[in-house]
Amino acid sequence: MAYSSTINALVADANKLYAQKDFEEAALKYGEACESYSSEYGAEDADLLNLYGKALFQNAVSRSEVFGGVGAQQDEPKKEDNDEAGNFQFHDDAPLAEEDDTNDASAPIGHEEQETSDNEDKENEPEEDQSDFEVAWEILDLARSLFEQQLEKCSDKPSKTPYLATDSEEPQNKYVTITKKLSEVYDLLGEVSLESENFPQAAADLQKSLELREQLYDSQLSALVSESHYKLSLALEFCVEDPNSRAKSAEQMRLAIASVERRNETEKNEAKKKDNLELLNELKERYADLRKDPAEEFDEQKLDIIKGILGEASETGEKSDPNKAKRTAVNDLSGMVKKKKPKK
Repeated sequence: MAYSSTINALVADANKLYAQKDFEEAALKYGEACESYSSEYGAEDADLLNLYGKALFQNAVSRSEVFGGVGAQQDEPKKEDNDEAGNFQFHDDAPLAEEDDTNDASAPIGHEEQETSDNEDKENEPEEDQSDFEVAWEILDLARSLFEQQLEKCSDKPSKTPYLATDSEEPQNKYVTITKKLSEVYDLLGEVSLESENFPQAAADLQKSLELREQLYDSQLSALVSESHYKLSLALEFCVEDPNSRAKSAEQMRLAIASVERRNETEKNEAKKKDNLELLNELKERYADLRKDPAEEFDEQKLDIIKGILGEASETGEKSDPNKAKRTAVNDLSGMVKKKKPKK
């Protein structure tokens, strides 16, 4: 829909700040745009909330990197970086100019809608400060809810899938447009939960994003579908409560590999083909790790630890008595003494 001049100006300023990676100021501008829209129309706008949530998320990531912790407010170790994703896209591109165990309970899987009335006792309890990631998740989840409502009201659902011929094709149909936005919001929600180490929630949201993308794009050709398989594999790998999570993670990694291989067969750009081959090497290495027997891998890790401890002990002993090795070598001459031959 068309926005007022005030909102358009705020969004334009926010887009510039976001492009400059000034995510904190960009989030403030997007937040002002959301407030202005709410004041003007007495409702929330899903597109503005999506932009706002995305900026909040990027600001949370940048703060986390600076302070060295999840959301800059938790002491838990951060999961391994996503740099190994190669040319898969994690959300840090500029938005369009258009319109620990505790984490498991912070964001309910399935996106249950918030109850209108809470227990009176809970209302009187002091609220805990939310992390930056939690705020971003809640804003994006509100955008998701609004997009879901819009999709339910659409009656022009295409009869055939995929809806789009390529990843870059712009939708001409309202139903497809909303489906695409919804897939992006679910993808973002998944990333937020990955960063905040709420892996079950991340897996649930990334699974939904994958399902929507498989409706939107050709699985044989879409880089976005490959990306979804990869991210879902990441989330599933850390869902330690599920005994089958490692196998599920490996299967998603296998699907990501197959998708990239099929796409590379028709790729004509040599530079992209080379990038895809490098990406495939990374994915296959990760796939091989996921297929290892966890017990065997644990035994290998224990053996490495024991070797390390023994090695350190040996080095420590030699350092504490540097002449010990020399004395041992000098005193042990049995191998060097020539024995007399027995008399016949």
